[in-house]
Amino acid sequence: MGKKSDIPSNNNKYPLAASPIDIGPVKLKNRIVFPTWQVNYANTDGTVSEKLLEFYTAMADGGCGLIFTGCAVVSPDTVAFNRVMRIDDDRYLPGLRKLFQEIESRGSVPGIQLIHYGRQALTSVTGCELIAPSPIPCPVMSKFDPHYKLREMTVDDIHRVYNDFIAAAARAAEAGARVIEVHAAHGYLLNEFLSPYSNHRTDDYGGNAINRARLILQIIRGIKDKLGNRVAISLRVSGNEFVEGGLRPIDFKDLIRQFEQNGIDMLNVSAGVYQSMERIVPPAKLGVAPHIDITAELKQYSRVPVCAVGSIDSLELAEEVLYAGKAELVAMGRAQVADPAIVNKSLLGKESEIRKCIKCSKCTFWTTGDPQMYCSVNPAYQRPQKVLNE
Repeated sequence: MGKKSDIPSNNNKYPLAASPIDIGPVKLKNRIVFPTWQVNYANTDGTVSEKLLEFYTAMADGGCGLIFTGCAVVSPDTVAFNRVMRIDDDRYLPGLRKLFQEIESRGSVPGIQLIHYGRQALTSVTGCELIAPSPIPCPVMSKFDPHYKLREMTVDDIHRVYNDFIAAAARAAEAGARVIEVHAAHGYLLNEFLSPYSNHRTDDYGGNAINRARLILQIIRGIKDKLGNRVAISLRVSGNEFVEGGLRPIDFKDLIRQFEQNGIDMLNVSAGVYQSMERIVPPAKLGVAPHIDITAELKQYSRVPVCAVGSIDSLELAEEVLYAGKAELVAMGRAQVADPAIVNKSLLGKESEIRKCIKCSKCTFWTTGDPQMYCSVNPAYQRPQKVLNE
């Protein structure tokens, strides 16, 4: 425990995946990323639990280059799960500081993703009226909550959320995060602003693409102005929302230039919103790397390193993606949950020992009705007994 990986970066079998890369001011030892998702392992008050600490340090022990922790909520009105990570107050700093120190001591770079869930939450859970750029209910979440209530954000609301993101980023840097990711994907609040599917405003935050991107651009610039080169800034987007009237790859041609000019160091390309959930967590029927062409198209518009994600389940496949020039980094989520040591095992030529993900998607607990993430193949993340005993 606590030892840095002694895997050489000049690995011959996967030379690109094992090679270092600079993300702005931050150097990664390899190109493999653990992407953020909500696992519901935090304490009920939003602080870092031992279970959450063990979850992320397992990835670091396993050789992952960059580990995004989170989703960490930036505002008290968007606590969308009972064990979501929080970063909306200084009281969360001690746990986060320990988490980032433990990740870094193992040779991985600690990152954190900042989120506001917007309309994709449940009023009965947040205890608050939900907010969004336009008063258009989420087609999915509104069906699950008879108390679902949503209102259009005022300009004062927008300014408050902006300040919450900047304050959260400052806390993250103080706690030791090296990469801060702004979550503008998967239909959450910032994605809601960016997309014509969910943003029907007619003021400075709606209408054309630059207006819809205004809050994201302001947040990126605000973080950059506040923290300078203390951290790298990543932006996660849904390159294709897979809904009628939603974002498509071509929509990012000019937007990415704006994101870069305002300070991003990395672009993390995902896909989907809640109405197209199978694109957020691709099932086996979609095959391997189903969104890689979306990533490759956005990469054509980007000067900063681009990260690919979505059913990339082996270093062999990651190497193919990198060799083809479709991305500079590869995020492996479910594959690292199934076997947190997949990176080291692969680089040591021990692929036969890897516990493989079967793409059952049981780990997406919010779609199964379970209280937290569990894995069908990894005994360290068993289905909660509370559920098994019901």
